Amino acid sequence: MKDSIVPCRTQDIEVVRGLISHPSLIGEFGMLALPGMLEDSWEDPYADFALRWLALADGIPVGYLFTLVLPSTGSSWALIRVGVIEPHRRRGIGTALFDTCIARLAEQKAERRLNETCLSAWIPSPSAAGFAVRHGFAHARFFWKMARARGNPPTAVWPPGIETRIFDGSEAALRDFTDAYNASFAEHYHYVAIDIDHAREFTRLRVFRAAGLVLAYRDGRCVGYCRNAIRGREGEIALLGVVPEARGIGLGRALLRWGAAWLEAQDCEPIELFVDGENENALALYRSEAFEVVRTREFWSRA
Repeated sequence: MKDSIVPCRTQDIEVVRGLISHPSLIGEFGMLALPGMLEDSWEDPYADFALRWLALADGIPVGYLFTLVLPSTGSSWALIRVGVIEPHRRRGIGTALFDTCIARLAEQKAERRLNETCLSAWIPSPSAAGFAVRHGFAHARFFWKMARARGNPPTAVWPPGIETRIFDGSEAALRDFTDAYNASFAEHYHYVAIDIDHAREFTRLRVFRAAGLVLAYRDGRCVGYCRNAIRGREGEIALLGVVPEARGIGLGRALLRWGAAWLEAQDCEPIELFVDGENENALALYRSEAFEVVRTREFWSRA
């Protein structure tokens, strides 16, 4: 049987949809199989078609790899996602995809200021963990998917002096969100820096809902936000942040409650969020608001 690695083209979207929907990959790539999500990944502002490949066995697609190159403070890092369907695993196809990607990233290292490469997978996944170790990766972080039961939508109680505005699509609101996001996440693990152009591109994705983005202001400055996403019927509190100067007054809890109530009003189920397993303050807040861990995702890293 002859295996080959070929570039993934824009017209290959249905080929990729078939691969990620295969029973052996749906557990890992299920989110991309939801309505509109694969299309959004095709248009993600951090995705690069020069960093996507298909693996073929006798001309039949059996594997897929895509990469996001994510800018941070003074550098960038690459997140590689790779999947090979059964019964074509354990034949070196995943490694061939990975090596092809690493070679291309090496060519871009200086230009894109790359200093780290990451893999990730839902666990338990002995095959993913073994793949990571074989290719020189070490455990970096756990991230938790948390979910909240429907039926008791919380009420947001806004701290004194806080004014809320629903995102109106204006350049001013876009700039306010961009500035508040960067200020609130700059010290977080794997902080992804955005500029107003990237923020604008995200508002054009299918999961985005303008009515699901609230901005919180104090003394005329945006100091917090909650952005929700809807994927099929699934609802996610996708981004929630408070700038350092406005922490400790209950704004994060109010934003969280607003997001959960908004998603419930859209008839979303489940209502989820994703959190760094080492962010103890966020974990304590989410647990106190009836969110519980439902899945764990592991990240592996190498320089």
